Amino acid sequence: MNKKQEALVPVFGALCFFLSAVEFVIPKPLPFLRIGLANVPLMLALDVLPFRSFLLLACIKIIGQAVISGTLFSYLVLFSAAGTLGAALMMYSLRGISRKVISFAGISVAGAFVSNILQLCIGRFFIFGKGIWYMVPPFLCIGAVSALLLGIFCEKFTAESEWYAQITAGKLCAPVQPVEDYMHAEHPLFRFFAGLLLLTLLFFSKTLPIQLSILGAALILCLAEKQKIHPVTMILSSLGIIVCHSFIPIGRELISIGSFSLTSGALLNGLEKAVFLQSMIFISRWIIQIRIPLPGMIGKTLEASLYIFKHLLKFKERVRLRNIITGVDELLLSIPYMVQQEANL
Repeated sequence: MNKKQEALVPVFGALCFFLSAVEFVIPKPLPFLRIGLANVPLMLALDVLPFRSFLLLACIKIIGQAVISGTLFSYLVLFSAAGTLGAALMMYSLRGISRKVISFAGISVAGAFVSNILQLCIGRFFIFGKGIWYMVPPFLCIGAVSALLLGIFCEKFTAESEWYAQITAGKLCAPVQPVEDYMHAEHPLFRFFAGLLLLTLLFFSKTLPIQLSILGAALILCLAEKQKIHPVTMILSSLGIIVCHSFIPIGRELISIGSFSLTSGALLNGLEKAVFLQSMIFISRWIIQIRIPLPGMIGKTLEASLYIFKHLLKFKERVRLRNIITGVDELLLSIPYMVQQEANL
């Protein structure tokens, strides 16, 4: 990994975080269902970064998404890790094929297919049970359509973007010097261990009332710090979990419609899974207000990416759907850390 390529990883990482933040506020029926916006930087990096740098970018995307969404201490990070690494490896394996044979659209669809399959398999064991298989057709269809559209966007962006042209020509690099402007929550050690205690209580709780109490406590902690809560997203993702479990009858029948029977056991099981997951997310969001430094190249690159991400947020109004390619291009060119350094490299 040469210095110029290494310096570009935080820029692509920051763009992953920016697009993840955009996608995070979009309501979705499944907690791990994503349009895949944050995979766009991975596709743009295919022809720019060597494998080692590309793999580092994928790791930064996983950790950064978990930090931004507040899911680092929940098992949703497993979905992100499996989906991102699966998609990244698939897309990189197709990198060497001529674009005349397979376009960004084809690469995007292939990556999304691998990502979705891995996430469905994890969802089968952690959240949804056997009811997940009823969600496979719509889940894969949504993934394929969104991946196709994102791949087409990448085709247009790489053809029209001044930023991308300068990146591929080696004219831009990004030596970032992060400053210490992270959130500094009071009593970080107390917060960390108190959060782990809540997670431990949640894992060992066996009844819905206790789980609801823990969820209520986690919500109060987040609201006390004026964190943004997205109730529509919370309700939709919880309903998605409950619906998946309702297909597998357990216990007393409540409602029967044709061959479908809604049972008390299935409803309770789905509700418990939904409350458990939402509790993990809000506990994680509360813990993550403290800075958790990571060692080595991953830690250094993550800090640089978060620093650039904060800059991108300041100029987010430049991105408009009507002229989205121009807006994203201007946003990336506005980064003050990108300078010409050919003579020094």
